[in-house]
Formats: sequence, structure tokens, C-alpha cells
Amino acid sequence: MAQVFSTVISIRLHDKSVRFYSAVGGDKASIQMESKPLKSRPFTDEFYREFAKLLAEYSTTKVSFAGKAAKVTLIVPDSTVLMDSVNIPGVSRRSADNLTTVAVEARYRNLSELRYNKYVSASNRQYSTVNLVLIRQKLLQALFTCCSSNNMFANVLTFESNAVVDGAMALNGKLKNGTFVLLDIKETYSRICYVVHGTTVGCYDLPFGFGILQDNKLVAENMLFDHTVAELAVVNAKEKAKAKQLTMAGGDNVLDAAEGTENATEGAFDAEMSFEETTAAPRVAQIKTLPKKTPRVLPKYMQRPTPETAEGYVYENFRIFVKWTLEFIAGNPRLRDMGAVDTVFVNMPQQYDYLYDMVNLEKQENGVTFQRLGLDKEKDIVARHLELYGGLYAVQYNTHNNF
Repeated sequence: MAQVFSTVISIRLHDKSVRFYSAVGGDKASIQMESKPLKSRPFTDEFYREFAKLLAEYSTTKVSFAGKAAKVTLIVPDSTVLMDSVNIPGVSRRSADNLTTVAVEARYRNLSELRYNKYVSASNRQYSTVNLVLIRQKLLQALFTCCSSNNMFANVLTFESNAVVDGAMALNGKLKNGTFVLLDIKETYSRICYVVHGTTVGCYDLPFGFGILQDNKLVAENMLFDHTVAELAVVNAKEKAKAKQLTMAGGDNVLDAAEGTENATEGAFDAEMSFEETTAAPRVAQIKTLPKKTPRVLPKYMQRPTPETAEGYVYENFRIFVKWTLEFIAGNPRLRDMGAVDTVFVNMPQQYDYLYDMVNLEKQENGVTFQRLGLDKEKDIVARHLELYGGLYAVQYNTHNNF
């Protein structure tokens, strides 16, 4: 009997690449991974042509792809899907389906462009909570077409946060159907997943990973986020809006004067302003720049004691992950209403295991316990690429989030 050859294809925006992850018959020892760079802007026509070319190059190197189309699992970035929920009255199942359709159509006017899955996450006598997972039809169809044109059949498409939870449950059976938060810390980025009864219902990405766990200095949190770009965008948008407002107001005033009306824009010009003044050159938006970014210094009363050991420095830096995880939990009451969590499972290198005892000394304040995911005996190709390994089990776990 021929062995089953499984392939996972992941489109990654963190490092602009496509990764191919394959195994024979679920054997971990047979796992192989290849990474190919992406040059085009994601999900454009040029991207799909480049993606199809990468698939063609990969399929020609695999004997298992010869002849009959091979089944593959596609993993797309979290940003390509939307997770939402609607509440409907507690009625019969048939009526619930109709009410859900009406609620979704009312909320998403472009529903014809979307494909969505729905499932009941909580219910009582008064109402039911229906979870939704939506993705654009055009994106879905384009990716499926790329696969089919290269002798591949994409029988499952899911997103990264869903796949990483699949991998965790496949490796740790105690998590199956559980309610918890999964913190997957990689070297340069991290992922927070909220799981209720074995299904991913929320996620959030952090643009930093265990690379910040330095043992000789404290990392400035504000240096980990590129807020400068957002701040500049807001400042310059305000400048352009002011310039446009004055230009439009001046134009209106000229027309009103010519027609002998008094409908000039209120507050834009003084009542005694002459006609010559209104026809002056419009204000030009001044593009502003921000000063060079520097580490933020907190007031002394807000500062924690300076660490005296290497482990102390690492722990203070790890508290940044703790903070963002707790904020994610506290800032999403909708997720907490579906299921309260008391444990955060962390996937990061074994060398940092001593941090769990340190952070759990603050358990009463945090409200949750931080525990290792328990992948110490797994190879790096499994533990460090949990979302790729989870793609091998996408048809077994967390299937509400598959397309």
C-alpha cells in the first residue's frame, strides 16, 4: 500500500516567503521544509503569477505529484480572514439559520464577494452566539486556481492562527476541546491565539519574538513598534485636510460672491474679507517630519527595580509578552463571554523554561497561569514551525475555520 504524502503550503507575510512543508504518512522523521522568497506585493495579479510559478517549480521536484493531482493544505496569513460573531434570538435550528443569514447580510453589504463559515459558539434560552469566519472569494478562487493549474488539489485552506492551534492539539492531546490562550513566540514575531472549546476564535500578532529576551539590557517597548509611520500619517493627513478645507471654502465663496448670495462657508472666512482676499492662493499642505525615535523613559515612580542577574534581565523583557497577552484577554470581552481562560500555554525555546516559575509568582495579579506547551522533546522543525505542522492535521481539528 502506497504511503500517504502530505504537503502544507504556507504564504507568509512576516518574511515575504512561501514555505513548503511535507511529510510521509505523518512520520515526523520524514518532514522536509523548503522556503522560497516572494518579491511581488501580496495578493495582486503579479503575486498570483509568481505563486503559480513557485508551485510549478516545487511540483516538478516531487515524484508524488506526478500523474494524479496531490492534495495540499494552504495556509494564508491571519490578515486575509475576518473573525466576527452575531447574536440571534434563541429559536429553532432552522429559524436560527435564516436569522443568521439575515444578520450577516445586513452587516456585510458586499457579502456576494465573501465566503463565510458559521457555527454556534454559545447558546441559552434567550439568544445564541454565532461565530463567523470570512474570506474574500476572489482570493480564495485565485489560490485554488494556482494549485489546480500545477497538479495540486487544495482540499483545505486555513489561516496561520488556526493552524498553530491545530499543531498544539495534535502534539498535546490534553488541549483538545479545551479553552485556553496559546502564545507562540518565534524569533522575530509572536502570535496570540484565543481558543474556546478547541476552536480558534481570536488572534493577534506581535512584531517581536524571543530575540528581545536579552540578558544584559532592558528592551524599550516603544522601540519594538513602528508607531512613527502611523503618527506621521495622521499629522500629514490633518495638514492636507486643512489645506483642502480652505481651498474648497475659498472656491465656494467666489461662486457665492459672483451670484450675489450669502451662502459662504460658515467660519471659513471673516465677514469683512474682501473679494481679492478670497481669491488668494490656497494654503499648501506642509509635510512634517518627526524627530528621531528614542527609547521612552518612564517616571521614576513607575520604574521597576533594575535587575541584578542575567535571568532578571530576561524576565523583565519577557514581561512585555505577558503584558500584551493580558491586554489581549482583557480587551476582548466578546471572547471572554464565549469562554473564560485561566491558562496561557507558551511555545518558545526550552532555554527559557525558568521564566514560568518567575511569572507565576504574579499569578494572583495576572489572573492566569503561564505554562510551557510541552514540546521539549520535539525537533525544531516541529516546535518552531507549529503552524506548518498543524497544517498536516487541519482536517482533524478546528475544522470550523477551514475553507
